[in-house]
Amino acid sequence: MSILSPGRSASPAPAPGARPGAAAGATREPNRTVRRLPRPRASRLRTGDLLALPWFVTLVTVGLWVRHGGVTALLSGGTDTLLSIGQISGLIAALAAMGGLILSSRPRFLERRYGQDQLIAAHRWFGIVTVFTVVLHAVADTWAWGAATGGTIVTGLVDLLANEAWMVAALVGTVLMVVIGLSSWRRLRQLMPYETWYFVHLTGYLAVLLGFGHQLTLGADIATDTLALWWWWALAIVTVLVVTYSRLGDLLRSLTRRFYVTAVSREANGIGSVHVSGPGLARLRVAGGQFFNIRALTGDLWWQAHPYSVSAAPTTAGLRFTVKELGEDSTRMLQLKPGTRLLLEGPYGVFTSEQAHGAPVVLVAGGVGIAPIRALLEDCGPHQTPVVIVRVHDEFDLAHKIELERLVASRNGSLHVLTGPRQWFTRTDPFSAQTLRAWIPDVASRHVFMCGPASLESAVMKGMRKAGVPTAHIHSERFGV
Repeated sequence: MSILSPGRSASPAPAPGARPGAAAGATREPNRTVRRLPRPRASRLRTGDLLALPWFVTLVTVGLWVRHGGVTALLSGGTDTLLSIGQISGLIAALAAMGGLILSSRPRFLERRYGQDQLIAAHRWFGIVTVFTVVLHAVADTWAWGAATGGTIVTGLVDLLANEAWMVAALVGTVLMVVIGLSSWRRLRQLMPYETWYFVHLTGYLAVLLGFGHQLTLGADIATDTLALWWWWALAIVTVLVVTYSRLGDLLRSLTRRFYVTAVSREANGIGSVHVSGPGLARLRVAGGQFFNIRALTGDLWWQAHPYSVSAAPTTAGLRFTVKELGEDSTRMLQLKPGTRLLLEGPYGVFTSEQAHGAPVVLVAGGVGIAPIRALLEDCGPHQTPVVIVRVHDEFDLAHKIELERLVASRNGSLHVLTGPRQWFTRTDPFSAQTLRAWIPDVASRHVFMCGPASLESAVMKGMRKAGVPTAHIHSERFGV
């Protein structure tokens, strides 16, 4: 393991085919004053207000179920108990499914407050509840239907499918929900290409739609109660409006804001930067540490978007995205020609300097995680005396080293570059509490921002906690899903 001091390496060589001088300032416009783009507006949403809404919706829904004799039937035994279990589990499944769809659509009023990764984490829990309650609902209702006709759960299923409207659609929706749930199981998820997993999850919209039809036509709580009918229609309409506005809104904004590639530069081994500019800059609010879902309008990249964080302060001269060659798509991104049109959805994320509230900071990066950390460093002031820790295999893997040295020096900070094979760090942990306190005596009073592989973030989290840093002062954000 080695720790490099500032100023040891040469400036990175430009990528083959890149425009001369296409480094950090490649997008700068001559003879124009370069200004920092405005930062996103702070969210005024309060967690207490947000939690009150789902509790209200749940209480009203359960209240309608109780009003229709749900508790009495639950305690009656036999078929009535099965029907009651089927009803309440179906109602909870419907609420959880709609809540999950809203969270996965990343509405701005939520994303600006919690960030995409927290919304996706909450979405997973909603998904788990949906899958289990949908299966419970299907089993309990089918079992009760078969018992009421003197048959079995199998004969009950056959009777429902043959004689009740929307039941075939409901069965298909249930199967889709189970498939979506299984595809999110970590072991299976790791075996699937991202594109396959993504398109499987898109069928969630169809699954909810298929289930809603039988809820309106066969649901005992709705068929005989106008108030309940209007309640569920209202919930469905609100869900559709929020999801449609959130999904299509970002896409429409990206279509109406013109961006294009101005240059591509090589930063380190397997790492390059895409420099972006265009008229759309005038309508952006973005901070260092945030990211965009970028879609290149080329024949092989137009159909999918990938998340890339800005790696320099966003200015009227342009944006810079630092990309690591991790697969075919990222490699093609670094081969884009100047003038290629890009669609930028975003910005997203709350991984910004505002979370430190002006306190001293520690910035930890691993590999291409240097991109948001580099941008965050530029947003720090000298009073925050930033300590930057970068983990790379060797010094040729370190992107933006010259810029890091300059920024750290101008902000009264320090730069620690950890190099060496991964097995070295199993013997000497650079993120142990003792090491961190030696490097940063006041570490317990600082805010920590980290971005890198999950193993790195886990080690940093563990070490920082043992060194006395409050969990609330340790910030990270996953860009993917």
